[in-house]
Amino acid sequence: MTTPALRPLSATTWAWMHDRTDWGFSNCGLVVSGGDALLVDTQFTLAATRQLLAAVDEVAPGVPVSTVVNTHGNGDHTWGNALVAGAEVVTSEACSGGLCHEMGPEQLTALAGSPPKNAATSYISRHFGCFDFTGVSVEPPTRTFSGREEIKVGQVLVELLDLGAGHSVGDVAVHVPSDAVVFAGDALFSGSHMVVWSGSLSGCVRACETLLATGAEWFVPGHGPVMGRAGVTAIRDQLSCVAEAAEAYALTGVPLADAARLIKAGHAGTWAHPERLFTQTAAAYSEAGVSGVPSSTLAMVEGMAALA
Repeated sequence: MTTPALRPLSATTWAWMHDRTDWGFSNCGLVVSGGDALLVDTQFTLAATRQLLAAVDEVAPGVPVSTVVNTHGNGDHTWGNALVAGAEVVTSEACSGGLCHEMGPEQLTALAGSPPKNAATSYISRHFGCFDFTGVSVEPPTRTFSGREEIKVGQVLVELLDLGAGHSVGDVAVHVPSDAVVFAGDALFSGSHMVVWSGSLSGCVRACETLLATGAEWFVPGHGPVMGRAGVTAIRDQLSCVAEAAEAYALTGVPLADAARLIKAGHAGTWAHPERLFTQTAAAYSEAGVSGVPSSTLAMVEGMAALA
């Protein structure tokens, strides 16, 4: 099957899959039952979101999407929200209250389209220059929740899980218990290293444990192929190893940039984007109480670009 495409996971759930680990090409989820539909995330651009919605209409013709659940605030999961007319857009209070301090579509367009001036702008241009953000308006959620919330989609019970700070300042997972499926957003990356914008690497580990505790068998990550329980366990264990090693470097006074290089040398493995280990190392340093750790999006990109 070519990608992107909607792939059935059960009689009532589908995953919009890209099967690639590149920046910006995100997976989504769909739950349809009893003449109602719930969409998990939208896409980075309006064109990509229209393609997603056309696929939804093919598998569920005439069924309105009444709810969009945003797993977090990053643009590659939310910038198509405005195209889902009339839908309630739900996310966690943590996500809504501290939306990722990332670049907006105008700034990202300007940086990606301008001649590279340094390693960071070259990195942005290389990974984001292929996207056209024309017409994108950043739409806030219309409703928030905290902890756990249940939504009925037709006859199907859907459970929203507030994972707290991890990949972003507020991550959400969508669990469909009857189908043993979880749409995890960027609490999981399949085949590539995780980006940690929140400064909490321990939160990323806890999120994996929460996902496993659902008892689900299939997990749709924010990026990359669908995985089973063993894949989630591998991510949790990898994050734990990085956290332990980075904390040790922090406590012995190793500079962050040097520690990131050591972490990359020892923990990159075969997963894509090992430069993202800079963000994991920075998060561990922040949790260890090291002062001056970069936290802005641009500073994180600068660290990743240098490590790449």
